[in-house]
Amino acid sequence: MKKMPSAATIVVFLLSCFSIVSTGSQDDCVYAATGSSFTVPLGYKLKESDQLKWLKDTRVIFYRRQKQVTTGKNDDVDSTGSLKLTQLTKDKSGRYRPEVHSTEGINVGGNLQSVHLCVLDRVQKPTVTTKTCTDNGHVNFTCSVGQNENITWLMDGEMLEEKGKTLTRVAKDVLNANFSCNVSNPVSFEISLPVQQNCYKPMQKPHVTVNCTGESEVTFTCSVSQKYNNLEFKWFNEENKLQGSGETLTRKTDDVVNTRFFCNVSNSISSEISDPAAQKCSKPSFPNELFGISIWVFIGGGAGLLILVIVTATVCCVRARRKRRI
Repeated sequence: MKKMPSAATIVVFLLSCFSIVSTGSQDDCVYAATGSSFTVPLGYKLKESDQLKWLKDTRVIFYRRQKQVTTGKNDDVDSTGSLKLTQLTKDKSGRYRPEVHSTEGINVGGNLQSVHLCVLDRVQKPTVTTKTCTDNGHVNFTCSVGQNENITWLMDGEMLEEKGKTLTRVAKDVLNANFSCNVSNPVSFEISLPVQQNCYKPMQKPHVTVNCTGESEVTFTCSVSQKYNNLEFKWFNEENKLQGSGETLTRKTDDVVNTRFFCNVSNSISSEISDPAAQKCSKPSFPNELFGISIWVFIGGGAGLLILVIVTATVCCVRARRKRRI
């Protein structure tokens, strides 16, 4: 993935562009932001006797003759005769042109340069959403913007090549990366807060519930506490043999009387295994445990005791017969 200059470089570059205010665009606009101030330079050294006129498009907005202002106000121009525009609004966009005449009405200023002022609103701070996770494992980041605004994308503060409203990445390749979009126009720029992909999250331990379905079947259900995308479920028995896939596993009750199952849930980045669970629909006629102790301990102990009794009885009988013979 090719990367370009960092966010800091972008900020410096854009600020320099806005402070210079480019006039080389195709429509020859000089851009300014709403609410700001702008001074249109006169480009001529006035004499005290000169008559000064400022026009916006074809309308006279300032006229001073023999030191008397007949159109506009004194503070509309500075000491050099340059036009001062304050608290700019969009309706102040237009071409501003000065004229300078002598007291005899002669055009002494010549063909003075005009300025085509274009007033724009500052861009609003954008937001990035990641609601779209495709079936093939891609995540789409969407930048909310207005109209006629430029968009660039940043990943972990580094500028990317993509410039559209939507950025697409393979989710598992950008699990912990931070993405933001930079929205700009000729007078301002804003960078969104960073976001991460939400298609894949580290798995939490699943839980198995057991339900008796009908008189002879039992269903094991594997569930997770959070919503995940592209999950895969697998079922295993205690011997770690694969028993099936999917969120549920159904078996004949008599076939799994003493069998315990656990489920494995995974996505592209992690997996978790549940605690084992056994069916509770029917119990074996012969219990496996008694008082928490394996039944075979009691059986073995009872058998040993029985043997001991038999041996003792046999010894006693033999001794009794010997005594009678004596």
